[in-house]
Amino acid sequence: MGGIAERVAPLLRQLLALVALVAAAICFVPLARASLLVTNATFLTMNPGETAPVVGYMLVGDDGRIAALAAGAPPVGMSATTTLDATSKIIIPGFISAHSHIWQSALRGLGADQYTPGWISAVLVYSSRATDEDLYWFSLHGALDHLLHGITSAYNFGYNVRVGEYNGDQLRALLDSGIRFVHAFAQPRSMPVEEHYQSFVRFYSVARPHLSAPKLLRLGFTGLRTTLAEAKLGKRLMGEFGVLNQTHYLEAPPDKEQEQKLFQNFIDADSLGPNLFFGHFIHTTDEILQKTASAGSGMSWQPLSNGRLASGIADIPKYRSLGVKVGMGVDGQASADIADAFENMRVGLYMLRAKYQDPSIMQPIEILRLHTLGSAEVMGIADKLGSLEVGKLADFNVISVPTPVFDPAASVVFACGTMNIDAVYVGGEKLVDHGELTRSDMARAASEVATRVDRIRALAGK
Repeated sequence: MGGIAERVAPLLRQLLALVALVAAAICFVPLARASLLVTNATFLTMNPGETAPVVGYMLVGDDGRIAALAAGAPPVGMSATTTLDATSKIIIPGFISAHSHIWQSALRGLGADQYTPGWISAVLVYSSRATDEDLYWFSLHGALDHLLHGITSAYNFGYNVRVGEYNGDQLRALLDSGIRFVHAFAQPRSMPVEEHYQSFVRFYSVARPHLSAPKLLRLGFTGLRTTLAEAKLGKRLMGEFGVLNQTHYLEAPPDKEQEQKLFQNFIDADSLGPNLFFGHFIHTTDEILQKTASAGSGMSWQPLSNGRLASGIADIPKYRSLGVKVGMGVDGQASADIADAFENMRVGLYMLRAKYQDPSIMQPIEILRLHTLGSAEVMGIADKLGSLEVGKLADFNVISVPTPVFDPAASVVFACGTMNIDAVYVGGEKLVDHGELTRSDMARAASEVATRVDRIRALAGK
């Protein structure tokens, strides 16, 4: 027996050593590939059911995803290429705007005394004269402005003022900006349905090479709702190309009764479902809400522009109680007129509390979740974004809050603004540092926009 043991013992030692090496490799390969380690942070994760902050660390892999997030100090031996000590900082997921007209950053302040239809007419005086190249610069400027305000992902509605093959120019601008996005293809509603379809097919051939790009989340469609044929077009594109369809609906008070009748178009076209959600969606009926919820559709809430354009107050508590998915958007920088998610949350929260005369109707953590995870859910991207969870993309804002802090969520929603953002990260890469872009030239974009708008104003004779 002793001879056998003597012969086996070296083999066992070699086997154990091999197991140890394999275990070490498994443990340390992820750490060796880590790009960022955040320590001593107060995380508002937005994970479902999680309201208490997590005071601890987060590890980001070089794939731009969250590799670890937990309370306390990081384990001994955990390291990364860059370490951020976030003592006294609050970290939240990057804001997601489920409804943005990014190109409109060039045309702020118009139609100041108008409902939505009159405001559109005021903007049209100038927007109809924009060239395809103008739209590139307007979209780049607007996307960079979103990033500076901590908005790391957006559902972007394309320009649809005149007929043209300009969606590719807007797509190029969004890809150049660094923001994550859904680009919603758009053409004027006056375009015949079949021509509209063929125009999308041509755009799809342009977009196809970029479908795997990490910043392009999905392709979208600027939904139409005037006729059954247009509702069927949206259904067709969702079915053939998997596009995400968002339709402006029930926004302006003067149009509400007529638009309510058009809801039957969605029923007849069989277009309701998880790939269709509504923008604004203020003047609803119980029947509309119930059918929307049962189909798995949702809505994007834009309180800043709803107030600016006197559109009304969406009854968000009622919608949520009926099971309608709700996200939030900052809308266009010509109708809000600022891409500030903090202001958007406050205005929305205060509107609801005033409407209900009840300070408990919605809490800060709830509305913060709507502008992050809620928007991700209505956009169908909650598996990638919206909360700080292991495996999700590391898009987040680092916030310096006024002290002392009693309730981190309340401090973020009630007391913070863009000036409180220390840094904005997309995929673990710092794209904004104390109000300055790290990878893009905002000054050049602003100069291009100013020059181009001067030309447009001259053409408009204003």
